[in-house]
Amino acid sequence: MVKFVPDLFHNRSATRDFLVSHTDDIIHEGEPGSHPAALTADLPDLLDRQGLEKAIETQMASATSLGVIAIHIEPPLTEKSSSEESIKDQQETMVADPIVSIVTHPSAGKGIWGRMGPDRFACAMAGLNEKDAQALAETLLQSGKKTGNIDITIGMSVYPTLHYTRRQTLENAEKALDHSAFFGPGTITLFDAVSLNISGDRRYQTGDIEGAIDEFKNGLLIDPANANLHNSLGVCYGVLEDYDRALAAFEKAHGLSEDVMAIYNKGYILLLKGENGQALTCLLEANAREPDVFEVVFHIGQIYMEMDQAGNARPFLEAASRANNRSGAAFRNLGTCLDKLGLTKEAIQAYKSAVKINPEDALSLSILGRLYTKRKESLDVAVVLCQQSVRLDPDNGDYRHRLGEAYLSQGKLEDALSSFEAAVKCGHDSHSRVEETQDRLLAAKAS
Repeated sequence: MVKFVPDLFHNRSATRDFLVSHTDDIIHEGEPGSHPAALTADLPDLLDRQGLEKAIETQMASATSLGVIAIHIEPPLTEKSSSEESIKDQQETMVADPIVSIVTHPSAGKGIWGRMGPDRFACAMAGLNEKDAQALAETLLQSGKKTGNIDITIGMSVYPTLHYTRRQTLENAEKALDHSAFFGPGTITLFDAVSLNISGDRRYQTGDIEGAIDEFKNGLLIDPANANLHNSLGVCYGVLEDYDRALAAFEKAHGLSEDVMAIYNKGYILLLKGENGQALTCLLEANAREPDVFEVVFHIGQIYMEMDQAGNARPFLEAASRANNRSGAAFRNLGTCLDKLGLTKEAIQAYKSAVKINPEDALSLSILGRLYTKRKESLDVAVVLCQQSVRLDPDNGDYRHRLGEAYLSQGKLEDALSSFEAAVKCGHDSHSRVEETQDRLLAAKAS
């Protein structure tokens, strides 16, 4: 029977700083190649994908209704000792037996069959409505099971549905089959809004943003109250920097669900639009609903820092570093916050964590060198850190100035002067340090 699991989109992850739910991709695909000998002998009329598509367009062109049933057959594992060619032959035979039983079943006699992939088949039949298609799918499922220990999954779609053509009904049945795969063997799933959400998610993951938008929009035509679809659509618009449409989608999702994703994404869009006050309100609401989600607390901390409220920022940035202890950005921002609060020792530890995560974080290297210089400890280390930052970004005047300060703390006046002069050339206002160092050099030579 058709199954629906509300928490199908149970995984939440960040994509370009947006939060989105997605499914684990367990879809089985592949090119069908030529039909195995067993299928050719028993099913001489079995079409390939193009043949089935053409048959639907021509033989069912006048059909006012039709149903397509897509079937995936998973052969059991074979002995590891078998050769690769032997395993392939065994699996083809194991697939052939149940599909022959299914295709030749009397109830499927009026259907047109095609092979869509190595283990995927589809049947198109005119005159089927949703109820009829469901009954046929259940009959075929039971017929296939009788042939042995075979896992069978079914997806189905009917015409008319929305604006889809008869030919697209075949594609929709395959999307329903992808959807059904998440429920496991023995399940039958009707094409619906969740099928389109899964399809859109896959398109998004491959970089087809416009294709994903189309899938999400079509899903909303079926289920306008699906918060996941509104949120996913908003993420697509956000990635395309269409912030107004993204905001509208997230607001819709927010109104339909109390999940933290939509309210966070709304806040993040407002942040991108420069509306920090409203963004902070949304993010604080998101944190109240579900505390210590990394993206939420991280951006709250950042906003407070931009508002020059380091004291308010600290607990959120600390929470961010705990929520994701592999985020160099979290530890770097925490270091900036602690430094702002005058907690130099604690700031050093935060920047050390940032550098450990990303040894080429030039900013953290440079500031860590500055903090060591400030505390007059590990001065050799301070110089090395500042040198590394300059090596990574030689045109940064701040980094060259800090290197000059590190040299100065060691009494290396010529090296310090060279660094300060280089900082000036990079646009940093190090003129006073240049003059001061020049004076000290002259005094040293005079003595």
